[in-house]
Formats: sequence, structure tokens, C-alpha cells
Amino acid sequence: MTRSLRRQLCWWHTALFAAAIAISLILAWRAMPEENESAPQREDATWRYFVHTALESCVPFAVLGAISWWIIHRSLSPVVDLTNAAEHIHEASLHRRLPLRGTGDELDRLTSVLNDMTGRLETSFQRIREFTLHASHELKTPLTILRSGFEQSLARPGLNPALKDQIINWMDEVERLNRIVSGLTLLTRADARQFTLTRETVALHDLVRDAASEAEILGQATHLQVALHLCGPVIISADRHRLRQLLLNLTDNAVKYNRPGGHIAYTLETDGAWVTVTVESGGRGIPPDELPQIFNRFFRSIDYRGTGQEGVGLGLSIAQLIAEAHGGRITAASVPDRTSLCLHLPLEQPPPAGLPVGVPG
Repeated sequence: MTRSLRRQLCWWHTALFAAAIAISLILAWRAMPEENESAPQREDATWRYFVHTALESCVPFAVLGAISWWIIHRSLSPVVDLTNAAEHIHEASLHRRLPLRGTGDELDRLTSVLNDMTGRLETSFQRIREFTLHASHELKTPLTILRSGFEQSLARPGLNPALKDQIINWMDEVERLNRIVSGLTLLTRADARQFTLTRETVALHDLVRDAASEAEILGQATHLQVALHLCGPVIISADRHRLRQLLLNLTDNAVKYNRPGGHIAYTLETDGAWVTVTVESGGRGIPPDELPQIFNRFFRSIDYRGTGQEGVGLGLSIAQLIAEAHGGRITAASVPDRTSLCLHLPLEQPPPAGLPVGVPG
């Protein structure tokens, strides 16, 4: 038979109040003044009756209150347990299910409904991931064919200059599509827990120096000034290829959204068990209300839409993914004319449980 929590609480409180009324009646009867007493004695006895009844009722009502609190706490503790279990279910752990108590009450019914909903969400997310992976895979071949055809066209002698410029623009668009496809593939594999690192001993200071050199090349057209400040050699255990990709994404972002004649400053420093790489750049800055969103996929600041910067909105998402896979994270700060992106990484290889407690920022 299905048990009702509502009915249980109702019966418990009814019983408690009935007990409280019975105790009060008994105490009142015991303290009732005798009828054969004189008027002054009766008034005095009545006063003593109220005082006596109030004092003797304190302890029983306190006990009843404590019992009532315990019953309510005990009745609602399954709700607390259910809430705590549900808080640990997120996009990457939709395969988990909430435990059933086996009592058949409303909480078990609610748990079953939540588990069914989680199962449907898991199926939907899985289909989206599969579609994205399949679409990305199918797009690679035609994009490769397009690029190859454009390259062959550029190699033809006597090509019209106007047509040549048009083909170069088309190749840039194909390259942009390739970056979108690669980024989507990487992020989708990460969502499916298929993103892995190949760790090795990495000289982080060399990677930062390479990123600064890349910024000098990319910033030549807009006359960007690049500065490099290294605290010294820093050796960590990391995936060299992924860290290089991360730093190049930060560099591309710093160059693309800078102002002509602006600056980019790279700083490498250690602090206890952590190493921090800061990429500071000029530009308009990021509005405070948009700052928490810059690591969201496909996000582009409204200030830069339609300005010619052909970002796809995946670079910082991928950079944050790589940082978190290494046990660190990227933080951002921005004021007018200056934006700083700080990469925090542990000097020691972290446990595989994910982002550790105590990451700076």
C-alpha cells in the first residue's frame, strides 16, 4: 500500500496536539481551587492555579516541541538526501540515477519521475553529440576538396588578379569552417568524456616564448607591441600539443581584439604550488556583464560584432577545456583599454578527479 508523507505528518501532529491538550486538562484539574474556600482564598488559589499551570506546562510543551521537531526533521531528511543526490547530477553525469528508498511514498514517485527525466535528457544529449560528431566528420572531406581546388586554381599561370583575391577570400572562409569543425569535434568529444591528455615533461617558459613570437608575427599588420616577462624556467607535466593550442588561442584572441598600435604582454610567474601565465592586451575591454560569458561556446561580445574580426566564439571555450583537463583554469579581468586572461596550472600533476580545490582566482 502506498504510504503518504502528508498523511503521516498529519497523524503525528494530531497525536501530539491531542497529547498536549490532555496534559493541559489534567494539570488544570489538579490545580483547580476548592469550591468551599472563601473569596480571598479563591482569588489567591486562582492566581496560583495560573502560575502553577504555566510552570508545569513548560516542560511538557518543550518536550513535545522537541519531539515534533525531531519528527519533522526525520520526515524531511529523505527530501534533503534526494536534493543532495540530485545536485551531483550534471551534463557529464546524466548516466547516474537517484536511489529509490523502496517505501512507495511520494518521494519514491518523485525520484522515479526525476530518473525518467534524466534518462530522456541523457538520450537527447547523446543524440546531439552523435549528430555533431557525424556532421563534423562528413564536413571534413568536402572542405578538404574545396581547399585543394582553390589551391590548384591559385597555381594557374595568368590568373586574373581580382579572381585571385576572391579565391584567397574563399580559402579564408574554408579555413574558418575548418576551425569551427575541429573545435566542435574537440568540445563534443570532451562532453562525451573522450578527451584525453598525453602528458610529458614540458618547458612551459618555452611555450610562452613561442606564443609571444607568434603574437609578434600576427601583430605586424596592426603594429602591436609585444612584451615578455619570464620568472625563469618552469617545468610541468602536461600535454605539450594541447598547451600550445591553448596559448595560441589566447594569443589569437589578444591580437584579434586589440587596437592598432596596442600592446600584448606575456607574464610567467610561480606562486607556491601554482604557475600563472598572464596574457594582457589592449582594446576596448569587455563589458562587466559579458565577462562571465566569454568562455561560453559561440559567444562574441556585442561590441565586436560586425567589426570584421572573424572569430567563431570557440577559442576561449577550448582553452578553458584544456586548462581544466590539466587541473587548472583560466580567469579573466577587463577594464577599458586592458584585458587580462590568466592561465593557472598546478606545478605538480593533479589527481584525475578534475579541478582541485584551491585554484587561484
